[in-house]
Amino acid sequence: MKTIYKDSVLAKKLIIGTVLCSSVITLILTCITLYTQYSRDINQLNQSEQIIKNSLLKSLSESVWDYDDKLIRLQLEGVLSQPYIVKTHLALVDGQKFSSGAIEHDWVKVYTFPIIHQHRDKQRELGTLTVTADLHDIYQELVNAAALTLLFNAIKTFAVMLFMLFLIDRLIGRHLVKIVANLEQVTPDAPPLPIQLKRSGPLKADDMDKLANAINAMQQRLFNAHQAERLASQERAQLQEKIINQNQQLAQLDRVFTMGEMATSLAHELNQPLASITGFADICKRFVGQDPINTAMVEKTLEKVSSEAIRASEIIRRTREFVRDRTPQRGSHKATDLVAESIAMLQDMATKNQVRIDFQTLSSSPSIDVDKVQLQQVLINLIRNAIEALKQRQHAEVKIRIEVINQIVIMHIADNGPGLAAKVMQNLFKPFITTKEQGMGVGLSICHSIIEAHGGNIMVTSEANKGACFSIQLPLSPNQENTSK
Repeated sequence: MKTIYKDSVLAKKLIIGTVLCSSVITLILTCITLYTQYSRDINQLNQSEQIIKNSLLKSLSESVWDYDDKLIRLQLEGVLSQPYIVKTHLALVDGQKFSSGAIEHDWVKVYTFPIIHQHRDKQRELGTLTVTADLHDIYQELVNAAALTLLFNAIKTFAVMLFMLFLIDRLIGRHLVKIVANLEQVTPDAPPLPIQLKRSGPLKADDMDKLANAINAMQQRLFNAHQAERLASQERAQLQEKIINQNQQLAQLDRVFTMGEMATSLAHELNQPLASITGFADICKRFVGQDPINTAMVEKTLEKVSSEAIRASEIIRRTREFVRDRTPQRGSHKATDLVAESIAMLQDMATKNQVRIDFQTLSSSPSIDVDKVQLQQVLINLIRNAIEALKQRQHAEVKIRIEVINQIVIMHIADNGPGLAAKVMQNLFKPFITTKEQGMGVGLSICHSIIEAHGGNIMVTSEANKGACFSIQLPLSPNQENTSK
């Protein structure tokens, strides 16, 4: 038991609580006992006062009236026989004084009685009797009684405390130690070990048995729940991986679909450098046919051919990179460069639809950690939607600007088209919902998923006949310090 309760906070609290409770009760009972004893002693002293006043004063007045000195002294000594009376002093009006007894302590109480004698229907004052009572014995008895009471109650409290600790150890403590030791060995992946209490013989099940059974049942439920949760977590991880793969496939399909819709513009964009290459090749052929050959013009023309070939190759590379199926790879990219490349892929489409693209760049482009192709997919979708919304409108314009606020890069894509209806706004980012006759309805849903996967957000505002504005919010690259606006 000593080992169990050596560092037990509960045992210390139990001991302190028992001592405090017992001490308070002992103090109250002691005070009541002492007050009762004190009241009894004071009543006895008051009775002595009444006896002196009612009986002894009359006989003493007679003795004084008769000038019987011997009787007076005997009567004064008789007063000393009363409890706690230690001294009497009689002072007569003629100057005579009689005393008996002595005061040995400081704790005294003094009573004064006038000596009155009735003679011929007249009362005459013969003197004054002073009686001194010693309270030392009363207080000493109270102190002794208090000391004995406190000592006995301390012994009783100590004995009760030891007995309580013994009972608690036998009935609760050792079982709690067993339960704690068992619970400390519990791990979520191992089957629980049932708690078996130490019982000396066949006894009726008590509360500790019920507690042990309840803990055993709880451990089993927790273990079963953990196993079920682990299986569910594995299934969720597999499902999440499947969803990610499907989203990547859907995003790649959306890019292919986007490029299919842009095929005419792409062909026109690619046709320009090819036509230039053909024209420059014809010019170079004429220069070569001259005699003598104009070497300088041939070299200059071939440089233009090479430049246009590189331009055509860049168009093909950009298109192939955009539509190919690939694993997302994040890196630090300049936001301005991403927007500029996306605009370049849609510039021909904008020109054909007589839409002006106004890109307001920053003096210092912020960097963002993104997958380049995925973010360009979002930008192309939003810019292309803006261009399509501006078909057959005068002064059609798409404004694109970038700003940095509180370490957040915000890319705004706004058009001055008809805007979006309220019903469309409510379901704008839900899949398979579209306002286009030949649209799949997954573009904006994929855009929303891509931005959320990058830890960002995409919002839209719209006003009737004034256009719509999509805002992409992405965190600034951690390795770049940028002053927020």
